[in-house]
Amino acid sequence: MLKSRFRNLFTKYGFSLPVFIMAAAIPFNTSIGNLGIIGGFVYSLFVLYKHRNRKFPFDTFAFVFPIVFFLIILSSALTSNNINTGLKQVDKSLLMVLIAIPIIVLSNFNNNILPKTLKVFSFSTVLASSILIGYGLINVILGSATSILFFHNFAALYDQHPVYYALYLSLSAFVITHYYFGHKIILNKKSTLIPLVSLMILIGGLILSASKIVIYVFFILYFFQLFQIIKNTKAKLIAVILVFFVAMLTINVPIIKDRFTEGLQFDLEKFEPTNDIAKAKVFSRVDKENLSDLELRYLFNKIGIYHTIQDNRILFGYGIGDIQDYLDYYYLTYGLAPNWYEGFNLHNQYLQIFVGYGVFVFLFFLTYIIYSFYIALKNKDYIFIFHLLITSSVFVFESLLSRNKGIVFFIFFNTLFLINSKNNENSPSRNKRST
Repeated sequence: MLKSRFRNLFTKYGFSLPVFIMAAAIPFNTSIGNLGIIGGFVYSLFVLYKHRNRKFPFDTFAFVFPIVFFLIILSSALTSNNINTGLKQVDKSLLMVLIAIPIIVLSNFNNNILPKTLKVFSFSTVLASSILIGYGLINVILGSATSILFFHNFAALYDQHPVYYALYLSLSAFVITHYYFGHKIILNKKSTLIPLVSLMILIGGLILSASKIVIYVFFILYFFQLFQIIKNTKAKLIAVILVFFVAMLTINVPIIKDRFTEGLQFDLEKFEPTNDIAKAKVFSRVDKENLSDLELRYLFNKIGIYHTIQDNRILFGYGIGDIQDYLDYYYLTYGLAPNWYEGFNLHNQYLQIFVGYGVFVFLFFLTYIIYSFYIALKNKDYIFIFHLLITSSVFVFESLLSRNKGIVFFIFFNTLFLINSKNNENSPSRNKRST
């Protein structure tokens, strides 16, 4: 009987389990996440061999983009002057392939893999965040400063960047609201207690992560989600007022208020890049100390665009191995390096791709984003739309695909959403409603 039950469970979840593990590992340390990805990849190769006569959707853009983009990065690294630096990015970008293949192969056996994977990821994020909040509170009780709960310190236990972790929190909150509260909110039902507590933990974690762009975009989109899923006017009003109150409370937390007011300050004097070192604006120590996050990103963007054009690198960029060397040289020209912003990327994913690989690769990446939006809007997949809106917004301020966790988060979920759409289109019993 036990053997039969195990066989039934394997039949039901055997192909999905590796994807669930990959999703559950994302909020934790990079090593744990990578282990989950490698395990899923190895298992998918076994499945691919065992079912080699089965047709898999390797012709879809969901698979083509990660593979082609990885090959572009590899060729760019090998043709760079600084090959060693380029190969480090190749090592990270290999994750695109290791993620895409398991999702393409294993989801082919389960057309309903998306909802369960999103739920697994969301509650794993709740667990990971509970540990972080508990860890931070214990340290505060033991005498540490309250700053240990905020921003870079918040997810330091997992060696995670706060902006990336905020993305996990925001997507998880959106998923739990979508699946567990649906078209009505009934707070007195026991079935809603765990999701409600989970939402409180996620939004609390989002506040502690103190990521300006993610907090700002999340609350705007969350308002729209509540309007979309709640049909009862009274419940809708209560929910919206509650979220508005939390949003106002959030931006008035001193450390977050400082980040919003100081980080978004812009009173920079007119700055024009130049190739004439004698005429270059050199920022003093005081200038650099007073630069806000917004001003710094403005300088990075202007420097990146100007010198890419002036150096005739529009078509193919500087190359993934050499881009940072060039940027550091130009930062040095304007007094932004050394010891200040040396080693900093452009903090704009779109511009980072344009400057690193050139206009053709930039258009290829943009096509992938537009195609993803097209699929999400066509299927009225609100979670996919949320994912795209918040990541494409963060792309304006961060180079997500330059880091391990950024690559994993974006490629994992975007591939999952796209292949879910493809599988549903090919399914005889296609459900046109959003999953």
